[in-house]
Amino acid sequence: MKELLSFDLDQTLIETKKVHFEAWKIAFKQNKLIPPKKDKIIALLDGRNAFEVAKGLAPKLSINKLQLLRQDHHDAVRITAKYAKQISQAARILKKLKKRFKLALVSNCSHIEIDALLRATKFSKKLFDIIIGHGDVKRTKPFPDEIFKAERLLHENAKYHVGDSIYDILAAKKARVKSISVLTGISSRNKLIKYHPDFIIKNISYLPKLLSL
Repeated sequence: MKELLSFDLDQTLIETKKVHFEAWKIAFKQNKLIPPKKDKIIALLDGRNAFEVAKGLAPKLSINKLQLLRQDHHDAVRITAKYAKQISQAARILKKLKKRFKLALVSNCSHIEIDALLRATKFSKKLFDIIIGHGDVKRTKPFPDEIFKAERLLHENAKYHVGDSIYDILAAKKARVKSISVLTGISSRNKLIKYHPDFIIKNISYLPKLLSL
């Protein structure tokens, strides 16, 4: 039987910083708010979910207004997904990995965002045996719920989880899965090391060698 390998999406498989920056600008304008500066937005694109990003950008807004801001951001990604790019020919790497592993995509993004990003980067959804987004679970990473749901639906325990953020490491540890960190997000090697991932690689192209493929 094939072992299960789970992946984060943003900054692991697809470069999305500009996608989300532009989407947050649109969301703020739609809510008649002054968009934060670019550096402030980018600093919060560290793997946390969109509600937490919204709260970090506009801490004085009510929960209802934050939820509306988050939804407007999700919808705006349909427009800004054109800025997305595959990282290190990620689709080609996954095709190679699929020969040995079942592949799960577990993302804090909504399915609206996931679908838009995969289409924009010509990433076939068929590469994944299952796709879990934030609307599929009560708690997103750093909680392990997304990994647990993928395991439950695929009837297979995950062996590794691959991601760019500390939230991926924390979720993997809580799920008792080995964590593989990639250095393609905004978190530095030194920051990731503090959370003790099992492996750190430069980008996804190093994954087949690590897994002896």
